[in-house]
Formats: sequence, C-alpha cells, structure tokens
Amino acid sequence: MLSRGFGRMVSKKPTSRKRRVARKRKAAGKTAVRKTLRKSPPRAREVRAVERVVAELAHDIRTPLTGIIALSELLAGANLSTRERQWVAALRNSADHLASLTTLMVDAARYNARDLPLRREQFDLRALVDAVAFSIVTRAQGAGLACKTGIDRKLPKMATGDAVRLRAALENLIDNAVKFTLRGSVDLKVTAKPRARDMELTFEISDTGIGLSAAEIKRLFKPFAQAHEGIAHRFGGAGLGLSLVKRLARAMKGDLGVTSTPGRGSTFRLTVTLDS
Repeated sequence: MLSRGFGRMVSKKPTSRKRRVARKRKAAGKTAVRKTLRKSPPRAREVRAVERVVAELAHDIRTPLTGIIALSELLAGANLSTRERQWVAALRNSADHLASLTTLMVDAARYNARDLPLRREQFDLRALVDAVAFSIVTRAQGAGLACKTGIDRKLPKMATGDAVRLRAALENLIDNAVKFTLRGSVDLKVTAKPRARDMELTFEISDTGIGLSAAEIKRLFKPFAQAHEGIAHRFGGAGLGLSLVKRLARAMKGDLGVTSTPGRGSTFRLTVTLDS
C-alpha cells in the first residue's frame, strides 16, 4: 500500500511541475507578444491584422471551391451539348483559377509591390487572352450587355511571366466593369509592343457604367476604399481589389490607370511587361 501511494506521489510531482513550467512559458510568451505589439508602429500592427484576415478568408474560400470543382467534374462526364460543355469548361476553369487566387490573396497582403514574389514560367499567352475574352463575353451576356473584343495580331503565342497573377488582375477588372454597368456594353482591347527581349502588353477594359469623378478616382486605388460610400451599399465589395491589381501591375513593371466620366463609363488600362 505504501509503495503504491509513494508511486502515485512520485508520478504526480513531475507532472505538476511540467504544468507550472508550461504555464510560465505560455505567460512569458504572451507578455513578449504584447511587448512586441506595443513597440510595433500602428501601421505594422494593421498589416499583420490584414494578413491574418486575408489568410483566414483564403482558407474559407477553398472549402466551397472543392465542392464546385467536384461538381464540374461530374457535369463534364454527363451527356451534354457542345454549348453546355463549353459552359462546364468555363466553370471548371474559373474555379481552378479562383483556387489559385486564394494563395495570391495571402501574398498580396504579405508583400508590397517591390517584394511581391512573381512566378517566372513560360505560358501560352494567346490561350490566356482567349480565356479572358471568353470570360468577359459570357459575363456580359449574362448581364444583358453588349460586348466587343479586339486582340492585337502582333500578340505572340508564348510569353514568360506570372500567368496566374496576370489573369487575376484581368478578371478583377472584368468583374468591376460588368458589375458597375447596368446597361450598354463592356469591351476588351489587347495590344502588344514586342521588343528585343520583352514585350509590353496593354489591356483596355471599357464600360458604359456609372463612371467616376476626379475626386472618386483619387480614392479608387486605396486599400479598403470605395469611390464613395454608396458604392458598397449598392453594389457590394470591400474596395480591396483595385489596390491589389495596381500592386500586381507595378510588380510586373507596368501600371494601372483609369479615365472616366460620371454617368458615361470608364476605361481601365492595365500595362505589364513580360519576357519574350
């Protein structure tokens, strides 16, 4: 009996001691974090908060995307018409692209334009542009809008750069053009300037939507800012997309600009530089 009791006493002491040590370490860690946060400038704390929110959002987006991708695979095996197969292919393509964007969302929050790590891989540029053109046409049709596309004949077939981020930027601009246009049209124009070792691409996405004033344009590329407060209530959105597109454009040795007239529409010009 005595040996059993002694055995229990011996076994409990190290356990309680480990718990005390763990509690002290945890408390010390929390204290260190609080000190670090107090010493950090407000801007740094805001950036870390944004990183955390974006990372959580990216994780949440992936969950329903898994179901969408699985459903598109099932539909692809069904007895569909040619046109319906095109719709399913577009659905799967968009879902796969959105899955890639979840990673880019975290990158965009974590890095500034200079530090943003870009992919450098060869890709089919014409296929990317064709996919973007198909995207804007189908979205316009779904919204009851007219659509014209014009692609430069000098556009090379292959290029080297970050195809995923380029597609992300263009899809964001297309989404805005369709969303803010209640009637009329949205158009896409792509021009290329081949050079010795690289090329400059310009994508113009025009719409006949609500338009912007000069004061609204100044606010447009600030993170989490809409042109004016009524935009968020009427059309939704967090006001983050265009600031990310501009950062991506500058990271690709280009830029994003806009010309607009209130009530008459807008034209966004995205320029990027890709290696030949």
